Amino acid sequence: LGVEMQSTGEVACFGQNQYEAFLKAMISAGFKLPAKNILISIGPSQQKNEILQYARMLVDMGFQIFATKSTAEFLKMQGGLDSCIAVYKPHVRREPNVLTMLKTGKLDLVINVPDSMDSQALSDGFAMRRAAVDSGTPLLVDIKAAILVIMSLQRKWSRESTGRQFWSYQSWQEYVEPRESISHLASSA
Repeated sequence: LGVEMQSTGEVACFGQNQYEAFLKAMISAGFKLPAKNILISIGPSQQKNEILQYARMLVDMGFQIFATKSTAEFLKMQGGLDSCIAVYKPHVRREPNVLTMLKTGKLDLVINVPDSMDSQALSDGFAMRRAAVDSGTPLLVDIKAAILVIMSLQRKWSRESTGRQFWSYQSWQEYVEPRESISHLASSA
């Protein structure tokens, strides 16, 4: 890697498709794949609509969804996700509270897309994101990255649940060279 890539922590990974390559890149950058519990806290209404079908995917894969009050209400009312469990934001001194769940390691992933200008949301969102980082819980703050992670997890889950392999391990040449040239090299050896 060049100096520029090393200093910003960029990684490049190959896979059979974008989902495998993306998950490999995320893992190589320190992202831990969620096992069970995922918190979703989305501020903007438009982005709540965007995440809805992907939240359903998470439930279909067996994940337990936790969400802050307005996100939980939206997921239940608009998406029929009755299994979604509402949790309190950091500054509300009631349980179940996001901070307690993060401090005790009960969450495997936090998806927190903040609303831009609400001062209470900013301080709650900041506390939530800070607690996720402090507890070593993977954190996604961009809706497009969150959607791609969920799509990639779904692709991995669907392949593995039917007994097929998701991860591929090949040389760089096998990923980038046309298959004919690889076949040609093998036959000439």
